Amino acid sequence: WLKLHSCCNPHLAVQLHGAHCPILVDLPLRMSRFLAVTAALASGAVGKEFLAVSDWVGLIEGAECSSAGGITCEWRGAWRHFKFPSGEFTVSRQVSVPARTIIEGNANPNGNDKTKAPDYSSQTVFVASGGLSDSNACYCQNLERSWEPLSPSNPYHCQDLTNEEVKSLRKGFLMYSNTIVKNIAFQGKDTLRPFDNGALCGGGVFETPGCVHNQCLFPHLMTGDGKPATNVAIENVRLNDYSNNPELASQLAVWVAQTSDTETPTSEVHVKNLVAMFLHADGINFHGFVRNAIVDDSYIQNTGDDIYAVWGSNFDSKGIVFQNSVAVDAGRARQNHYGSCVAVYGATEATFRNLTCFAPEQNTVDCYDAKDDGDTCNGCLGIIKESFDADYSNSVFTFTGNKFYSLKRTETNGRQIYDLTNPQNIGRPEVCNNEWTRGGLRIIED
Repeated sequence: WLKLHSCCNPHLAVQLHGAHCPILVDLPLRMSRFLAVTAALASGAVGKEFLAVSDWVGLIEGAECSSAGGITCEWRGAWRHFKFPSGEFTVSRQVSVPARTIIEGNANPNGNDKTKAPDYSSQTVFVASGGLSDSNACYCQNLERSWEPLSPSNPYHCQDLTNEEVKSLRKGFLMYSNTIVKNIAFQGKDTLRPFDNGALCGGGVFETPGCVHNQCLFPHLMTGDGKPATNVAIENVRLNDYSNNPELASQLAVWVAQTSDTETPTSEVHVKNLVAMFLHADGINFHGFVRNAIVDDSYIQNTGDDIYAVWGSNFDSKGIVFQNSVAVDAGRARQNHYGSCVAVYGATEATFRNLTCFAPEQNTVDCYDAKDDGDTCNGCLGIIKESFDADYSNSVFTFTGNKFYSLKRTETNGRQIYDLTNPQNIGRPEVCNNEWTRGGLRIIED
């Protein structure tokens, strides 16, 4: 009882399932998890040391391969391999995952039916300690109207952002070169997308180092060392359905940040079997100079923006593949005011293969980008945009084997309920390119 009660200490960075303070969860949930952890303690499956862990972050961000509190570390050549037990681990800021580090949870949280939540008593769950609820928060230092130039009537939203504040806002994992995170769940606690992140600058559960501002306008603001990463793997992860509160989520699932190094790409980013049930902004966004990145066997629903995005601007980004994945209800978190299953904002080459898109009615009334009857609001499966200095003068995009279906949706107590059975073709274009007219762009459709 003393050990269990100690988990109500707010200073501890890890809590066992069932060992929450009474004010944090409702009684039925608390009782079910209490019974689960009691059984684990009785069987010896959970050691006493695990209950006392207070700094798992220090283990990861340090240089040693140390084991503590049920978290084990083994050297695998030059790599550190951390294995986490089932339980709940608090994330109070963005955690750096140093080079040659593996973080592995207890079990794969995703089954054959990716829409079905796992039995969380056997999962490793990282939970944000808090979240953003101030729509006017300083987040990127964007212009108040990012689509217009700087002027006295269009100033920056703020100019006092610090790297420490950025780290505090972006609760999740910052992936350096040669890193792997697998077999974990994550629960964000943001309740909204702030105005200053309207022109997206990050907030992913998983990010790579780079500029805080999406065009690198403030050199002193960066995540980590700000340098391009290579060989990053994210596998078997599940986001934002651990909480009973349907308003809580992260900004994005994966954000590859633009860096100030215009000669070296962020490369070899591999995402496999990622499931995200709610996000305030994009799903996965490869931003800036990116090469050889792949997303495979993933499922993302209920976003506030595009689900699978390439934002290469005028960089020579290529070798990018999104395949064998599902996108559901892009833009729902912002009332379908903007969002597509697939979006491209500049790149040299990318392939979109065997994707299944479920889209609501096209918003032709009040889409934030009203051009072409609001085709950026689910008018097409994939959209090619000229925004953000996109250059398609020598670009090839391949769309093959994709399916585009009408969405059947209901809402209960703020939670989206989707019926993906017996899908019907939506009857809208697979790809829309109504902006680039300067030649050089090839779109291959089967």
